[in-house]
Amino acid sequence: MATRKRRSNGEGTIFLDKSRGRWIALISLPDGRRKKASALTQKEARLKLVEMLADLENHGAVFDQRSRFQELSSLWRAKVVEAKVMAPKTREMKRWALDRLDSLLGDVKLVDLNAERIEGAFEAMAAEGLSRESLNKIKSVLNQLCVFGERRGLLRKNPVSIVELPGNLPERKPQRSLTVDQATTLLKASSGDRLHALWATMLMLGLRPGQETALQWDAVDLDILVLHVRKNLRKVDTVFELSDELKTKRSRRSLDIPPPLVEALRSHRDYQDLERKQAGPAWSTDWDGLVFTSLTGTPLDPSNVRRDFSRLTEAAGLGHWSPNELRHTAVSLLSAEGVPLEQIADVMGHKGTQMTSQVYRHLVTPSIGAATGPMDELFG
Repeated sequence: MATRKRRSNGEGTIFLDKSRGRWIALISLPDGRRKKASALTQKEARLKLVEMLADLENHGAVFDQRSRFQELSSLWRAKVVEAKVMAPKTREMKRWALDRLDSLLGDVKLVDLNAERIEGAFEAMAAEGLSRESLNKIKSVLNQLCVFGERRGLLRKNPVSIVELPGNLPERKPQRSLTVDQATTLLKASSGDRLHALWATMLMLGLRPGQETALQWDAVDLDILVLHVRKNLRKVDTVFELSDELKTKRSRRSLDIPPPLVEALRSHRDYQDLERKQAGPAWSTDWDGLVFTSLTGTPLDPSNVRRDFSRLTEAAGLGHWSPNELRHTAVSLLSAEGVPLEQIADVMGHKGTQMTSQVYRHLVTPSIGAATGPMDELFG
């Protein structure tokens, strides 16, 4: 029979389990579960209780040799995924990845979490049909989680750095960008389009579609020629949401407006004023201030933006293109003009140059001439 030594609420309990001849330290967790540790003496049990209370205070959970992956996953989900500012799509992706990881690794003890177990989980996901792109996203989330655990002393070492994804996975669809000639053709073809300024802004400043359609006139200063990226627009089911949550902290930025874009935006503002007058009472007052709207002043539907842009590029003889590829084009054209990657990353709102270089930059010239001038000076 167990003899308990009661303590006040929030301090936990130690008691003697006479049937086992062991002292037990017991603590109640915020989620309603209980955590216990056993010891030979009352003094040892009291020390373990103190350790568990310290864990609860410092980490929001209690970890020991029996702690499992799902406990660390739950802690990271609460303290990072649900608590920090991030774009809604990013949060949804992290939740999805955590659910996948929990289903395969949830019961694995943290002390047993190693590359082999993780690779086994990825092989199972690959067998389900997940693509290389999806597995890379899950691996990135797992790495963030393990870095979090390692920094807090909950993992001895982050094993993700040596994890290899299964072989023979289908590669992601190659990304692309418009060449200089194609971009010029596009701007000429769209010059009479009511959304010409939208396409020009995405092409010249590389804004994401949701950032572009969220622009408000008070964030576009055509006097000092600066555009502020502060909001994101998304459509959930049939409801539009204008949010301050951007993809990353670096997404919040202020950009100088190139001269050709200044004229496009001024013309667009004048034309929007005319549309508002023509629409009369039909013009929506719920979204006053949006730079790019429908003919009745409501937000642009993402599917309509994609369809209209594809029609424009098809009519211009460029084939099918998506608005997001204008962001790739902006990076590629700036790089081709010799703009340093660090500066391009700042324009795009990237944290560093890796994403800019490996994902968004593409060759937009028929040949690479970086060696021509230096070699001519050296050996010509």
